[in-house]
Amino acid sequence: MIVTIVTPTLNAVEYLKECIESARRNTTKDIEIEHVIVDGGSTDGTVELARSYGLRVLQGKDSGIFDAINKGSFDSSGELLGFLGADDVMLDGASSAVVQAYRKSGRRWVVGGIKWTDSKGHSLGRLAAPPNWMTPAMLVSLGWNPIMHMGTYFSRSFFEELGGFNITYKDSGDYEMFCRALTKAPYGRIDQTLACFRRTGMNNSAIHGSRTAAEWARILAEHGPSSNAQRVFWRCLLKGYFNLGNPDWLLAKMADSTRTTLKLQPKPHF
Repeated sequence: MIVTIVTPTLNAVEYLKECIESARRNTTKDIEIEHVIVDGGSTDGTVELARSYGLRVLQGKDSGIFDAINKGSFDSSGELLGFLGADDVMLDGASSAVVQAYRKSGRRWVVGGIKWTDSKGHSLGRLAAPPNWMTPAMLVSLGWNPIMHMGTYFSRSFFEELGGFNITYKDSGDYEMFCRALTKAPYGRIDQTLACFRRTGMNNSAIHGSRTAAEWARILAEHGPSSNAQRVFWRCLLKGYFNLGNPDWLLAKMADSTRTTLKLQPKPHF
């Protein structure tokens, strides 16, 4: 089976080598990894690096990350489509887990867990794949997206049926896409960590906070529950599910909250 990995880039040379090599290690005797780079005009050697690995690079201006991912996805040949950021890492054995889950579950898309890391690769906790009984209303009630794009794979036919990502969403196209996908079909859940999501402080949602908030409001209006009481119920249920099911992630989150609180406290004067 051919599994396509699409990576959008723009001056991403700092982390791209690790990303490329991680995808390459997932090639097996039964699985071919087709890694497509979609570059929006890099000037730092990103394109040259990708080509030195023999990768196909699609170049040209785009309307954002999700437009770039669409271009790479529709101009590729894999039966399964995955999306890996230039600063993300595909963990060893991920492709085998994805293909096995896809075939065994019979689902048109599959979702696995991820590990958060900082810019230097230090672990910030793991997040297991969310429950596959989750509906779009539950998902948007949570207030954040636990279906991580670097741990999500679509069959080509399903991706094409969905029309790809909605490129009017600049920061939350994955959130909106996963809600639409859930309205049509549940995913196959993979009980394995598939990728590392690097938090560098330069992630789109961190940079464009107000724009992201506006996009999330659009998604909530489209897919949210009919009442605020339902929203609170689903939020509390899922919050408990994730906190109890991901103890190292919860501890890392609490430690990060503690550090943030300490930074905000006024320094004593002596």
